Amino acid sequence: METAGERQLLYLARIATWAFDDRTGPEFSAEGRGEYALEEIPLTAEGLSGIDLKPEEIAHILRGVISAGSL
Repeated sequence: METAGERQLLYLARIATWAFDDRTGPEFSAEGRGEYALEEIPLTAEGLSGIDLKPEEIAHILRGVISAGSL
């Protein structure tokens, strides 16, 4: 998602293990790159209601599959 100079990337994944030191790629050495922080959100209705997920179309789809129990 991009708005007014702000870019937000969202990934839906199952992560078995995570190590911040193992991250690689040119984005990690770019000047002014931002934090690239991992924020774990429970994939539940309560978890999604606790964040401002954009675009609304993605939020709507995720809420639908969660409530249908198909995720």
